Amino acid sequence: MQFRISSGGILYGEVVILDTSAIEDQADYGGMLYELKKLEVREGREYQIDNAGCLLMYRDAYKRCKRILENFGVKVVNE
Repeated sequence: MQFRISSGGILYGEVVILDTSAIEDQADYGGMLYELKKLEVREGREYQIDNAGCLLMYRDAYKRCKRILENFGVKVVNE
């Protein structure tokens, strides 16, 4: 499965796009990133933050931290 992004590139099915817009407070956003770090989910390796504030995360990493992300109000865009 492929997904086209606005820049014309292609994301494949192993990448989950996560909408973080429900996180209103910078402290909460930092807390979410800290929780990911505790699970050894690292920026640049398992996920990236795009220009729109969404997280692009490999599906296997997402499965490891799904509950934490849901607790912070993060929603999957492409599932």
